[in-house]
Amino acid sequence: MEHDTHHPTNGVGHETTEVSVRVIVFSLIALLIGAFLVSILVIGIFQYFHSTYRPDQAAKETPQVIPPEPRVEDRPWEQLVTVKAREDHILSSYAWVDQKQGTVRVPIDRAIDMLTQKGLPSHDYLQDVEAGRKPPMPAKQQGSSNAK
Repeated sequence: MEHDTHHPTNGVGHETTEVSVRVIVFSLIALLIGAFLVSILVIGIFQYFHSTYRPDQAAKETPQVIPPEPRVEDRPWEQLVTVKAREDHILSSYAWVDQKQGTVRVPIDRAIDMLTQKGLPSHDYLQDVEAGRKPPMPAKQQGSSNAK
């Protein structure tokens, strides 16, 4: 008993005894038909819900209540632009903070220049160990005399 098998010499070809192309094609057709039927069913359900939807009349007549802070911003970039412009104005303009006390707001560039000229106060806390434990000095009253 001799088997007659023919093998291509260059390895080209495919297995013809194990794979059924007919089963693959019928499976693909069945899947396409099933997907089509499911999509038709889903569209029908949505059409049904859309045609039977009746919103409550009470919900339409009730005024909308504004939720408490913080609220979701519908245009946050506009708020950021406004905040940035306000901050730039504050940092670059002169204004009275308290006119009775004589407190003035100066532009940040000018404040840096003034601080550079005046210098920062300093204290050597390593030499003065008791600095953090001392009670604050009472404020000196002007115009009062100790002489009797």
